[in-house]
Amino acid sequence: MTTARAPLAQLTLGGYLHDLAGKQPVPGGGAASAVALAHGAALGSMVLHYTLGKAKFAKWEHDNAAMLVHLDQARTEALALSDLDAAAYAELNALWTLTAAERLADPRWMPAVKAATSAPAAIGDLALAVLAMLGRMPGRTSTIIRSDLAIAAEFAALAVHGAIWNVRANLPLHPTVDQAFWSAWCERASAHASSMRDRIVAACRS
Repeated sequence: MTTARAPLAQLTLGGYLHDLAGKQPVPGGGAASAVALAHGAALGSMVLHYTLGKAKFAKWEHDNAAMLVHLDQARTEALALSDLDAAAYAELNALWTLTAAERLADPRWMPAVKAATSAPAAIGDLALAVLAMLGRMPGRTSTIIRSDLAIAAEFAALAVHGAIWNVRANLPLHPTVDQAFWSAWCERASAHASSMRDRIVAACRS
C-alpha cells in the first residue's frame, strides 16, 4: 500500500525540492520532468501575454490567444501527470521485491509495469505538443523576450528527454514486443524534441 501524498500543485517550491532530495522513491525524475514541462509551458504563456494586444502582431492575435489557452492547460496538466507518474511508480516500487517467478504469477505486476511506463510517456507526449506550439511563436511574438521563448523550448525538450530516461528504465520489465514498441517511441520522441528545440533556439538567436 502506498502512502497518500499531497498533489504536486499544492506543495510549496521548497517543500517539493525537499521531497525530491529525500531518500524516497517519489517524487523523482518523473516529477522533475513534469515540473520542467510546466516551466516551459509557463514561459511560453508569459511570451504570449507580452505579445497579445500589440498592433505589430495583430494578424496572429486569434492564434496566439488560442495557444495561450492551450499552454495554460498544459501547465496544469503537467503537474497532474507528475502525480500520476508518482502514483504509478509507487505501485511498481511496492512490488519490486517480488521474485521473477512471483512477478509472473502476480496479476498486479504487468499492469504496474505498464502504468509506470505509460505515465512518463504521457509527460513526453505533452512536452512534444508544447514544443510544437512554441515552434509556431517565433516571428509572431514579441522579440524583446525571445530569450524566454528559447528557455521555454529548452525546458520542454528537457521534459521529453527526462521522460525517455524513465521509459527506458522500465524496458527490461516488458515482454519483447512491448520493448520494441517503447524503444521506437523513445527514438521518435528524442529526435522530434531535439529537432523542434533546435529550430526554436535558432529562430530566437536570429
